[in-house]
Amino acid sequence: MPSPSSSSSPHRKLLHSLIYWAVQRCRMSESPCRLTVSLKSPSDPAASSPLRVSVSDTGVGSKLEEFLELDALARETPVEKWDGTLLITTTGINDKAIYHYQFNLQEETSSSARFSKLATTYKNSANFSGTEVCICLSNEADLDEFILWLTGFVRKIFVLRAADLAIELAVEQTGTTGSRNVCLPHDSDDAYLSIATPNIERLVSGLKDYALSHGNTCEKCDACCLNRDRLKVGTGSAKIVDRRRDKGLLVEVVIMIAHTVTDLTCWMVNCSSSQVLHFEDFIPCTISQSSFNVLMSMDWQSYGFKLKGGFMDDEGNAVLQWDNLTFSRVDIAIHTYHGVVQEWQRSEPDKYLVRKALKSALCRLKEDHAGDFLSCHGKKICEYVPDLAESIAGLISSSNDQEFQDECFTLLGLGSDHDISEGAVRSCISDKMARIIEMNDTKENVVESTPYLFECEKLDEDSEQLDEEDGDDDMVSDY
Repeated sequence: MPSPSSSSSPHRKLLHSLIYWAVQRCRMSESPCRLTVSLKSPSDPAASSPLRVSVSDTGVGSKLEEFLELDALARETPVEKWDGTLLITTTGINDKAIYHYQFNLQEETSSSARFSKLATTYKNSANFSGTEVCICLSNEADLDEFILWLTGFVRKIFVLRAADLAIELAVEQTGTTGSRNVCLPHDSDDAYLSIATPNIERLVSGLKDYALSHGNTCEKCDACCLNRDRLKVGTGSAKIVDRRRDKGLLVEVVIMIAHTVTDLTCWMVNCSSSQVLHFEDFIPCTISQSSFNVLMSMDWQSYGFKLKGGFMDDEGNAVLQWDNLTFSRVDIAIHTYHGVVQEWQRSEPDKYLVRKALKSALCRLKEDHAGDFLSCHGKKICEYVPDLAESIAGLISSSNDQEFQDECFTLLGLGSDHDISEGAVRSCISDKMARIIEMNDTKENVVESTPYLFECEKLDEDSEQLDEEDGDDDMVSDY
């Protein structure tokens, strides 16, 4: 299980762990499930009444051994913050009874002695499964901040658009204030997602809504939503498949770019930093040091980005800072998960897979929008294009050899029905040069797919043979 940031409060660490296990139980059921996070707090922040939190799901029944994962967390949490007690209610789809347990992690006796089995209830022929875990925490001094964090955490889960998983968050304050619900709508401006939609396409849809609503805010910006179709997206994935154990580790990356437009007046304009959303097994988590190192060591300049620096914030999120950014916003999401869920499987993310998926997303972004993501080298070459195009067009136009001019026009693809003025020829040459530079800007495209400036025929076999005998590599040019 991915571990939360060490600087997070005990309340946050506990909820992170309980929600993680609930999501995995839902995934293991392989059927539509509901996950509910409920928080009940006293109306008076100064009251001594505890903060009651429950996490319930309709996934497979839980195994009590999974809660032993909270041992270390219980030991580092002061007793006055949490007494280590879990109230667990669980049942499997084939069980006829609903089982109730009390589990005290603060006890230093054997594991079996920590469990107290409470009175069993029966289903009366009903057919369902699920688990509810309740904990009582000390009332936080700044409860509003804790609720804000919890709302943001659940909202990030929505970004994944996980299939067959509905999530709700309820916050109740006792006393005269009554109850209030935190509205976390599932609706999206994107196309409807079917059950068969791949996870990476779901992540693209969720990240669009996340970016257009400015992250963890509840209301979308109308100016940004109108520009949904202008978002540029690059996706990449990498995986390792272990056929012997019938499981695989997948890493999926989505990079989303919003360009600055003149009518965009919100705070997104020219945002010079990006908080990377990092997920493991379908919940938000802190980024590992190895994955953070991958982000910092990527050759961003080859894809038109200039990384100024980066750091991990207090919550363990990676923040990248950009220099001379030409975009209004850059959003990045990384999701590591297992393709086939087995019982409580866990593994460290492979940094090689993270690097491969990230590079694939950048390459895809560049292939689809080559002119917007030229490398620094490519941009320097483009600076010479206008002068070079003007010189070549001038040479052609100033020639007195009509046959030479006609041949140049033909090679440029300008027929008798085209404008062959010097300005038109210059524009044609400039466009062709720009296209060549864009296609030649990635190493993968240099050898085979780079076009010629002039659409001349390939060398005949005699010429190719002569070149091979001469072996003059200096005659080969990248552009």
